[in-house]
Order: sequence, then C-alpha cells, then structure tokens
Amino acid sequence: MARLSDPNSESIFAAAAEWRHRCLIAGKSILWGDSDIWSAANLQKFKACFIDRPDSSKDKNFEQKFREQLASEAEDVTRLACELLFIYFLFPSSITYGRKVGLIREVASWKALEVAENAPAFSCFNDGIGDPGLAFNTSRPNELTYLARFALTISELSEIDRTSLFQDHARTRGVLDKLADEHREVFVRPPQLRHILLYVLFPDEYERIASEGHKARICEAFGEILDETAPEDTDDFLRAIRGKLQEFLPNKSLDFYEAPLRECWYTDSDGETISPLQALHIKKQIVLYGPPGTGKTYLARQLSESLIRQILLKLWGPRRYFSASDDIDSLVTRHTQRVQFHPGYGYEDFIRGLQIGSSGQTEYRDGVLLQMVEALKAKPEGDRHIPTVLILDEMNRADLSKVLGECFSLLEDRNSDVTLGGHDAEPRRVRLPENLYLIGTMNLIDQSLEHVDFALRRRFLWFFRGFSREDFVAVSKHRWDTLLASGQIKKGWDKVEADFEILADRAERLNTLIDGNNYLGPQYQIGHTYFCDVVSFAHRYLIASERRRNRVLFNSKGSALDPVLALWRYSVNPLMNQYLSGIDAVERDALMERAETVLLAGASP
Repeated sequence: MARLSDPNSESIFAAAAEWRHRCLIAGKSILWGDSDIWSAANLQKFKACFIDRPDSSKDKNFEQKFREQLASEAEDVTRLACELLFIYFLFPSSITYGRKVGLIREVASWKALEVAENAPAFSCFNDGIGDPGLAFNTSRPNELTYLARFALTISELSEIDRTSLFQDHARTRGVLDKLADEHREVFVRPPQLRHILLYVLFPDEYERIASEGHKARICEAFGEILDETAPEDTDDFLRAIRGKLQEFLPNKSLDFYEAPLRECWYTDSDGETISPLQALHIKKQIVLYGPPGTGKTYLARQLSESLIRQILLKLWGPRRYFSASDDIDSLVTRHTQRVQFHPGYGYEDFIRGLQIGSSGQTEYRDGVLLQMVEALKAKPEGDRHIPTVLILDEMNRADLSKVLGECFSLLEDRNSDVTLGGHDAEPRRVRLPENLYLIGTMNLIDQSLEHVDFALRRRFLWFFRGFSREDFVAVSKHRWDTLLASGQIKKGWDKVEADFEILADRAERLNTLIDGNNYLGPQYQIGHTYFCDVVSFAHRYLIASERRRNRVLFNSKGSALDPVLALWRYSVNPLMNQYLSGIDAVERDALMERAETVLLAGASP
C-alpha cells in the first residue's frame, strides 16, 4: 500500500512492531525495560481513573485534567500514561519532536519519574507519517480512551491468542472496528487511531490515512475505475483502487496525498457531514458563508479544481486522464471563472442589458452568465460534459434580487427554459447547462443571512466557514518556512511552533468571547488570515532585535511580545472597534478590555 520507505518512517514501523510484541503481547514496557506496564491490572487502573472519570470542564487544559486524574494512582499507571502518549504520537508529522517528548517527560515528572530527553525510543519522533489534522490534538482524551480500550481488550486474551491475532490484519481490524462502533455511542467524533493503528501495525496492507472521511472521499472519487464490484469494506475498497491505479501509473510511487491523486479528491473542508464537493455534485450550486478572513475564496478555487478533475477522471478514464496532467492544469484554469459582486453590480452586468453599440444604436449585450451559457453551447460535443465553474465572490454585497431578476428560476430548474424580459423581436429563452456549477461566497458582516431572499436560499446548499485553528497554524508555518528558505530569518519553525500554538489557543478564546457577545456573534469572528499577519510582525521583530531572541511571540510568563502587540494594535483592535462602533461606549470599552486581556495575557474569555 502507501508504505513510506524513508529511514525515519521505518523507525516508526519498528517502534510499532516493538509495541506490538513487548507491550500488547508480552505486557512489558517501551521506556522502562521489563516492567509490567501494559498488564491487564495496570490497564484496568488506568481505565478507572481516566476513562471512567472523564473531566469535561472547560476551564482547564488537557495537561491539568490528566494530572488530576492520575494524581492518586501508583507510579506504574503514570508510566502507562506516558507510553499511551508515545503510541499516540507515532503517526503525526504536524507535532514536533520537542512537543512529543516534552509532554511525555512532563507526565513522567508528576511522579518524579526520569525519562531521558534523548532516550533511544524517541528516535522515531524525528518526523512522522502524516498530518491527522487539528481534531486529533483537540480530541486527545477521545483518542487515548480508544487506545487504552484496545489495549485492555487485547490484554484479556491469552498470550497465544494475542500472537495469533496480530498475525492476521483482518482479525485485528475486526477488533478495532468493534471498539470504534462502541466508541461512537459515547464520543461524537470517530477515533482516528482506528486508522492510524492499522497503518503503523500493518503498513503493507493499509493506507497512511488517519481520517474516515478522507477514505470515503477517495473511494467516491476513484471508485468508478474498478471493473469489478467494489468491496464492501472501505479499506479493501482502497486496496482495489490502488491496484487499479498502479496499472495506469506503473512507474509512480502512489500516495493519495500527493500529485496526481490528491487533486482528484482533496479539499480543505474536514468535519462536514456532506462535504462542499459532494454538495456540488448533488445540487450544482453552493454558498460558502461566514466572517471575512476565513479562506472562502481559496476554498472555492480548491473545490472548482477538484470538481473538474473528478469529472474529467470519470469522463476520460484513468489512462487518458493520467497521461494528460499538463493539459488538465490549463483546462482547469479555462473552466473556472470568478466574478466579484459589489453594490454597483447589476442585472445588465450579470444577465444582459442595453448598451450603445458601435453604430450609435442601443442594443442588448449579454452579461457574464449569458456569455458563459452561449460559450458552453458552442463547445464541441466531446467537451460539453466537462464542468465549468462560476465563482460568485462576495455575492451578498450586491442586490441579488435585481442582479438575477427572472433568472432565479434558472437556478431551480435546469430542465426548463426561462424567457428574459426585454423588447427583442423574438423573446430570448435561456436554460442553464447541466455542466455549469456555481460557488458563491458571502461575508456575513456585509449583510446578515437573515436578509437573503428565501427564494435564493433554497436554490443553494450552504456551508459555514469560521475561524480555523488548523488553517492558522498551517498558513503561518507556510509563510514562516518561505521566509526561512529565502534566508530572511534563521530560526526554524520548530523553534517558534510552541509560540504559534499559544497564539492559536488565544485566537480561539477571543473568538469564543465574540461568539457569546450579544452585540456580535459568530458572524463577527475574526478570521484566521488576520492572525497570520503576526508572521510579518515577527519577521520585523527579529530583524530589529540586536540580541538573539529565544521567544518570538510570548515571553516565558506568557505575556505578549512586540509581534502580538502589533497584531492587536494595528489589526485586531481596529477591526473590533469598527464592529462595535454603534454600541454604548462603556460596554464597548469593557468588551475591548476583555478581548485585549484574552489575546495578550491568555485570560479566559
């Protein structure tokens, strides 16, 4: 399957194999020699203090809750907790070596247990297999509960049965699936460790995918290339897809997260019951709405590319599709058009209107939509099924009822013609082509969704885009790495990641404060792209600093340094003041003071 062959990945597979033999089968330890750390008795004690006594309070972080849960237990339970974290950290490449080792050593220190920072076992933490996403971090108790329950289930078998179980990947999968089904009754989010454990234990049988949703999307995108009936199990389905793809790309090491496969299925829209890409297939018209600075236009472009590529794969078949990758790039560009709406944008711009022609007489001229309709009708027969995507950016800044006019009906029934108004010699009749897709974006602060015409609402499927902690960290890392590669800064991302994680936490708290405020609410969240400006401020800060700075965004006490102060002063503060310009000055000042404290000092919202 997608077994990575670089040396560090092999060290991760070796660590997983050692965990299987030493811990799950023999009940011993990874970090403490022959101690009976993974015994059934020890796992039961962990279950009693952690699984049976969950802490759902919101005023403490994971470490504080974990410490309190382990406080009254013996040292071996804390050792087990450290080793559960060790397995939890095997897969993610998005968490640095220092963060992984640091948390394990911190947990060990609660019982004065020594773990060397450079312990041989930690060599597998130099990188990782893949990025499981933000949810893997934020739902750590969920994942550890699943991991501990899996180990406990294994511990209840005889040693012969344990050994036999791990010689059969399908039987092991059956145990993990049964636990995952039981797990869903307690936790809303399915455990990602179900997929991670299968991969690290059986890397030649499973994909390096930690998301159930990603697996489903891949099966949906590539399923039609199979000649035979698709297997019922998703992992078997993926294996069949990989085998077929390898026939068409025999000289490539295939990875669903890399080109040329990634572009056919992936979009940045995790966490949806139905993804925006699936909704486009269903409805052909969607809207991405939310506060500004949340990446709606970027996602719209991603969706357009993935939609076009998916349908091309089905139309052309894999042999033609994968042999024409360069042509597809330009085709995607030609088949995506973006229009930005504004208060002056009208019917004549989008549909059609009277204009003075070259001879001085008035004549009807088609607007953007009708031009696209006519262009699609004129395409050769073989190209008429290739999708064209029209992105309507900031669409609620215009008066949509006036812009669309009688063409509201076009959006609802593509099988019927609509007669346009006007004084044509013969009435102009229009029908939207089946291969025309629309993606709208809306900033809610421009106009509340409550004021959007109900007739328009039912013609689209709607997807909210709010502040994304994961996107903030990812975009910040990309900008930082770009500065590092160009030599403009010398400090690597691993040296500053902890500071950016702190800022991400505080940005989330600030948006929680905004969400709960009677004058604001979710539509006034501050998008993650606003906070990404801190990278530029940090760059200037490092250049201006005459001495080497160990911290960039916050000092050792958690107080904001110059880059975050600048972010507040020149970006966040003016924006919030604009949002609050119409309210009582006393209430406004009180809220701004709380917001400042949350961002700069880390107070609770």
